Amino acid sequence: MGLFSVALSVVGSTNIQGWSMADQRTYPVGQLARAIDQLPSMIGYWDSSERNVFANKVYADYFGIEPARLVGMHISELLGEGLYELNKPYISGALAGEQQQFDRTLIDVNGVVRVTQATYVPDVVDGGVVGFTAMVVDVSARAEAERERDRAVRLFQIAMEYAPIGKALLTIDGRWLQVNKALCDLLGYTSEELLQKTFRDLTHPDDIAMADEHLAGLADGTLASVASEKRYIRKDGATIWVQRNATVVRDNDGDDIIIAQIQDITARKGAEAALERQLLIDDLTGLANRRRLMAELQALKEAADENPVGILFVDVDSFKSVNDRYGHAVGDRLLAAIGARIRANLRAGDIACRTGGDEFVALLRSSRSADGVERLAARVRLLLAGPYLIDGVPVPASVSVGWSWDKPVSPEKLLHIADERMYSSKRR
Repeated sequence: MGLFSVALSVVGSTNIQGWSMADQRTYPVGQLARAIDQLPSMIGYWDSSERNVFANKVYADYFGIEPARLVGMHISELLGEGLYELNKPYISGALAGEQQQFDRTLIDVNGVVRVTQATYVPDVVDGGVVGFTAMVVDVSARAEAERERDRAVRLFQIAMEYAPIGKALLTIDGRWLQVNKALCDLLGYTSEELLQKTFRDLTHPDDIAMADEHLAGLADGTLASVASEKRYIRKDGATIWVQRNATVVRDNDGDDIIIAQIQDITARKGAEAALERQLLIDDLTGLANRRRLMAELQALKEAADENPVGILFVDVDSFKSVNDRYGHAVGDRLLAAIGARIRANLRAGDIACRTGGDEFVALLRSSRSADGVERLAARVRLLLAGPYLIDGVPVPASVSVGWSWDKPVSPEKLLHIADERMYSSKRR
């Protein structure tokens, strides 16, 4: 093989035999030479003594030397001592009959730094290596693209690993592909353990349906992104609340991935729940307040519950006189004691409320009949009768109780009937 192997290696054929660059006198200086000169790659031929036999114009121009001066030049003279020592193992390998390929950073005659890929192809004649063909391709653009890619990957990895909140990549069917340290710490698993699981393995049972719906929307394209609050179950069994934001990145090859950001909001949800409880709880007695009572009645109405519910309306008799005689502090403790007795005499599922001042309401969701509610009203009136021992002082007290029992289609009507019966009881 010879010069033809150089040209044909570029156009894709290496099957022509019988031409050797060792016999330079037979080199066709016509069309083939011109074609090689027009190739964008550096192409040259070096004999077994490492001296140049041929180099195309690109090769000569790259090193800023006339092509005629290259012929017969030792490769070390062209490359310089430092570069020659770097390339020597590849030169020796090619002259030993083994094709070589390697990348090398060069500085051209204009001082421009270029990344090249060199290929040395042994020229074997009659079983012996008589030289090698060198083809050097400028791959600077590819190398720069790879560097940019590597930089982007590294920046992404830094953003993932050092983010203060959980970040993850998932497959479109919900398997974890990559997780960061913050997410591992949040969920209590190692990264290796998480990568063996799906998001469903960690999702609270009550949130799986919502999570499945979101995942299906991301998969079929009906959702570009989702943002939701959901619960995960940690490795230690604890339930945590998270704010999850996820978006899908489409891939032309069908390998779509989901990028998820997961932030712990357990403390915030706890604070919200505490605030909600404060809004629904009477500070003095610890019972539900009027807001909670009306919310419960409205929920029963909207649910179109066909089961009747009962209402007890309790009013403390002559409470003003208690405050006047014993003071407001004692009056407050009396209200708290009455509230505790009401709650202690209700069934599970019933709700005791202080609706304001000296008025209490019990919502009886476990009642079975109007007669049962009426009997409970009479029993509660007796159970709440004083005296109450407060700071060693017996404080007299009595209450009036009204009741109602009906389907919860009109909360106002239920309360009104119980209120009217309470006042009727007070007048007796």
